Amino acid sequence: MATESVVQPAPRALPRAELVLAALALLTFALIPLHINTIYSGLPAHPLFLHVPVILIPVVALGALALVARPRWFTRHGVWIGALTVIALGATNLTIGAGEELRSDLHLGGGAASFGGASGPSALIARHAHAASILRLLLIAFTAVLLIALAMYRTSDGSSIGIGFLDSVLSRTRGLTSLLRPVLAVLALACLYFVFHTGDLGAKAVWQGRLGGGGGFGGGRPGFGFPGSGGVGVPGAGQSSGGVAPSGG
Repeated sequence: MATESVVQPAPRALPRAELVLAALALLTFALIPLHINTIYSGLPAHPLFLHVPVILIPVVALGALALVARPRWFTRHGVWIGALTVIALGATNLTIGAGEELRSDLHLGGGAASFGGASGPSALIARHAHAASILRLLLIAFTAVLLIALAMYRTSDGSSIGIGFLDSVLSRTRGLTSLLRPVLAVLALACLYFVFHTGDLGAKAVWQGRLGGGGGFGGGRPGFGFPGSGGVGVPGAGQSSGGVAPSGG
């Protein structure tokens, strides 16, 4: 009896990590117009969201500097550093949106005049928001360069992405990987500086002149915020003017 050979279908290849991370990075832009005001128990979202980028941005920046120093680590550690970078970018977009919403709730505007060397809360908030905007732009550039470098190093063995156009571009530009490394290092250092600078301005806007003397926070009034700002009250504080950490980023 003749036996018929059964042809097993070839297993479907999973998308490469570089493509998945690039797609997720693009999806984070959908979070930019999302302005979340409050979350659990009416607490403002901004001072809670900001913990994610404050932690992750230094981690991925230092990780990228390690990759720059040891390029062979791209194949072993590049994917998880890239994944954390995408998470940091999405969290930054959410944090900035929540900050803009909180700033609106506190009725704290800010224009060009707010940058005139003044150090009051409104001026500090305006500077904080401006620094956050710069940080986001730097983080976008950092994410793009990191993912491009990751794709180049992970295909240096001759493997392909699976998309003809991208494979052609990578094959023609693979010699530029050595140039991407210093660019990645500069962007990593810039992100490190601006995440500190942005947080420093935000902390000063909330706490400067409010610790020591004057009977505690806000001149003896319960809650956190700017006196007379009409901000979001802390639950249980019993005051409508006790706002919380403001800012746009």
